[in-house]
Amino acid sequence: MKDTVQKYATLSGTLYKLCSKKERIRRRCLSLGRMECDLLNYLNQINEPTCMNVLAEELKVSHSRITRIVDTLVKKELVIRYPSEKDRRSWLAEVTAKGKVTNENTIVDFLNLQEDLITRLPKDKIEEIYENIKLYIGAYHEALDEKEASL
Repeated sequence: MKDTVQKYATLSGTLYKLCSKKERIRRRCLSLGRMECDLLNYLNQINEPTCMNVLAEELKVSHSRITRIVDTLVKKELVIRYPSEKDRRSWLAEVTAKGKVTNENTIVDFLNLQEDLITRLPKDKIEEIYENIKLYIGAYHEALDEKEASL
């Protein structure tokens, strides 16, 4: 059992490193930091003007940090910021057309990477590999959720 635990720990670490590397490449292509990518992606997902306080809450960072991140994205013309008509103390951020295209391009790049990866797998094992990885990830989620709940 100890060998199996070590093999899975190594596998988990390798998957983490691969995902981190993929994210570093994506951010380098966009010339954005991790939080900037996360914010751009979030704004694209909700696709509506969003209050800075909500963004800070969603991304779990301070209001001043969100302001700096939005400032960077505004300079790159990926996001616009403007005062709320309902509350003049509040500012809203919204993704621009350029920001939408930039985000869509990262999705296309990711899908192309997945396609390249799949072509490297044995054709008769593709579905089996998918099902096994899905099973592993599901068990991983359960274990982490239980661990988190116990803290």
